[in-house]
This record gives sequence, C-alpha cells and structure tokens, in this order.
Amino acid sequence: MSIQLGNDEFILYIRKRFPNCDQTNDWLGKHIWQWIRNADPAAEIVEKDFPCYWDIPGDAIDRLRLPKTAAQISFRRNILPDLFAYLDQLGNE
Repeated sequence: MSIQLGNDEFILYIRKRFPNCDQTNDWLGKHIWQWIRNADPAAEIVEKDFPCYWDIPGDAIDRLRLPKTAAQISFRRNILPDLFAYLDQLGNE
C-alpha cells in the first residue's frame, strides 16, 4: 500500500531531532528522495515544489531550518521504519 508524504515532513523530523544538523534543505531533500527511490523503485514525485504550511513566523523558513516548498512523494509505506533510520543517519552527518 502506498502513502504520500512530503520532504518537508522528513526535514522537520531531522531539524527537531538533530538541531545541529548543518545540511541544507536542498541537500537533505535530494538524499531523501534518492534513498526512497532506491528502496521503492515504483516511488514517484507527485508534486515537485508544493508549498509548505508552517504555523510559525519568518525566521524559521530558511535553507538551514525549514523549507518553503518541498516535493511530495508517493511510496510504499512499509519502507517507513528503514526511512526513519536513514533520516537519523542524515541528521548525524
């Protein structure tokens, strides 16, 4: 069964758990997508630059904080545990 989630959700997870992560949102988004595509060859980007809806003021939206837009990705939900393990790895880089 497929699920659709955005890179913004994965980046938020990294930013909250790893506040010292200094990778840019673009870098994180690219690596997250590559990992998902390798884990699920049928995965697809549903929308490339979907606006993010954060209920926080301006300074939190930054290339080293939270993204302004993010890709929305459809993929098999059974890869989620391994995906979150990978997000932990990215947050520690």
